[in-house]
Parts: sequence; C-alpha cells; structure tokens
Amino acid sequence: MALFGLNFESVERYLESYGRYIIRQAESELAVRSNTGSLAKSLDFTIFERDGGYEIRWTAASYGEYIDKGVSGAIGKRYYYAIDGKRKRSPYSFVDKGPPIPILVDWIRSKGIQGRKPKGAKDSKGGQFISRKSLAFLMSRKIKNYGLKSISFYSKPISYSFKVFQQKLAESFAEDVEVILSQKL
Repeated sequence: MALFGLNFESVERYLESYGRYIIRQAESELAVRSNTGSLAKSLDFTIFERDGGYEIRWTAASYGEYIDKGVSGAIGKRYYYAIDGKRKRSPYSFVDKGPPIPILVDWIRSKGIQGRKPKGAKDSKGGQFISRKSLAFLMSRKIKNYGLKSISFYSKPISYSFKVFQQKLAESFAEDVEVILSQKL
C-alpha cells in the first residue's frame, strides 16, 4: 500500500505484526473459557488504507461481541473494559428471556456436567442427580437474572499494549521517512 504516492513498508510490516500479536493475545484470553475453540479460530484482522492513514479492523464470529462485552441480566449489570482501558456497562442485556434451554442442554452434555440437588433440599437427602433439562432451566434463569461476564478478549490486549504500539509505530514511521528522504536526495 502506498499513501500519498509514498511507500511506508516499515509501518505496514509493524501493523501486520501488531495485528498478529493482538490475535495471539486474544486467543490466549479465550483459551481459558472456551468450549470448542471456534471463537478463537474465527479471530482475524484486516488493514485498510483510509483517509490518508491506516485502519486495523479486528473481526470474530457473530457472537464474539457478546463474549467480549458481556451481557447484563435483569437484576445484575455487567461491565467490560473498553480499548481505552476504562470500565463500561455492557450494551447488551437479557430482558424477558434467558438463553434457550436446548442449547444449554447441549453445552451441559459437551462439558460432562451433572447437576445434583443440594443437601437439605425439601423432600430430598441431597446429592441426588437432577435431569439435564432441569439443570439447563436453572442455568438459564440464573443467566437471565445476572447476565454473562465479559472476557474483553480484544480490549484488554489492545489497552495493555497501546503505549508500546504508539512508540513502535512512530519508530517505524521515522524509518520510512528516512528511506524516502534518502531516495529523494
């Protein structure tokens, strides 16, 4: 890519390496909480020329934004960390419904979770198994009321590395200016 007819190879190389770095960091944030790894596999970035500069756009699977920013519940509010490092309220919320029970049943099965009645439960000795559907209903109700915690898998690595990014980008730009000036003279 060339801006203003000038070639900024060093800046472009640095932007590519920074994009790959953020993807690696986001994948490691997701590795702790991932079920299938499909969200981590969907992470990507694209560099665009725009208005005399460059723009990096990070993308993910369609549900990635809910995981990144969390979802508030009917009772509890959820927050996420924005790219500037500030804590903000999630723009998403469960109002009337929680997540669908059949999807939670599939998730419970894939994780191998088995629900039990608590000790001291009415008409029960406790510790007895409950059906997956009952467990999924309880989980759906809890998620509807209290929401889903955010992971901020893109925001955290970007905010942590932003000062270094600015410094190294300026160094790359200076290298390119030196090369351009040495070619002109």
